[in-house]
Amino acid sequence: MENWIKQKITPGQMRNLRGEDIENFVLETINLIGKREKINLEAKKGKFDKKKLEINGITKEHQVDIHIYLDNEFIAVIECKNYLDSCYYTRACDDFLLFKRFGYSLKNYVFSIEDSIKSESKLFIDIVKENICNDIFYIVDGKRSSTKPLYQFKKKVNKKKLECFVRSIYDLVNLSRAIS
Repeated sequence: MENWIKQKITPGQMRNLRGEDIENFVLETINLIGKREKINLEAKKGKFDKKKLEINGITKEHQVDIHIYLDNEFIAVIECKNYLDSCYYTRACDDFLLFKRFGYSLKNYVFSIEDSIKSESKLFIDIVKENICNDIFYIVDGKRSSTKPLYQFKKKVNKKKLECFVRSIYDLVNLSRAIS
């Protein structure tokens, strides 16, 4: 976040910078766990790992931000967000459901810096979208405020929330190994 505070760029450029930084953080964290534990765990950026989905002769390349592999098996995806609001959550769930519809059996996660979704909206989306999202990880406390941007007011990252994310990756690996 220190890098974001120093930047003198447009809001669109800031959103892009934060998005790229969040994806890189998630990717590097997962790959570090694989190296540290000496297991074949790999995270890839979805834009370089698109999956071909085909229906009625029409092909679509599909991905989310992060694809996770264990022992070369595609096991999970993570959609990364600067903040998670209702429309972003709906879109993430739609992307997860598309993978499911085409036969992928994946764990589906959202990793977001800030929470910006009303609990009633999330519950509604979960019901409509078949509870497709397995978990959401927010790394700062409180709700997002558009008048007090995260990078200007130096919100603190909650280390316990980050630990929860890391533990969930370990649980994912253990769960996947038990199923195999």
